[in-house]
Amino acid sequence: MKSSIVSFAFGAALLLTSMAAAQTAAPASTVAPAAQSTPAAAATAIPDLKGTWIGKGEAIVDGPAGHHPPGVTAKPVSTYRLREETFTVRIEGQDGKRVWGTVASSQRVGERLIGSIAADNKTVYFVSGEGYIDGVVVNASTMDICYRHVLPGSAVVACNQWVRKK
Repeated sequence: MKSSIVSFAFGAALLLTSMAAAQTAAPASTVAPAAQSTPAAAATAIPDLKGTWIGKGEAIVDGPAGHHPPGVTAKPVSTYRLREETFTVRIEGQDGKRVWGTVASSQRVGERLIGSIAADNKTVYFVSGEGYIDGVVVNASTMDICYRHVLPGSAVVACNQWVRKK
């Protein structure tokens, strides 16, 4: 019985010591403002994404896919197909960080596209008719993006760069 009381007392002492140490540590809010701000933390304006963007996707395709149907030009690799396809993205509207429009290729036109700009005002997330597009706004006329989808019997991954059409 004595050993359990000693163990309890020792544990309680450790807990109280760590709590006291935590209370004497400077809270994050007392750090000097100059130490908190860095160029990376500087606020950037919400980018205006409205307009027409063009990109040539390099895709790896498994099974049929809307923009990559069987029978179109592709390089077979194992059980997959390697394809290149040019896409036209029209961002028709924007309200703050929310955007909407269409995406088209030689295989499919007018597919819906909706998206949102993340808190850093650089990262973008879209969904289209079949999949997800994640990207980064590089500058006012360039976005680096990657598309992916997994559907029953079909999977696609493609990365490319969208350039704003002038």
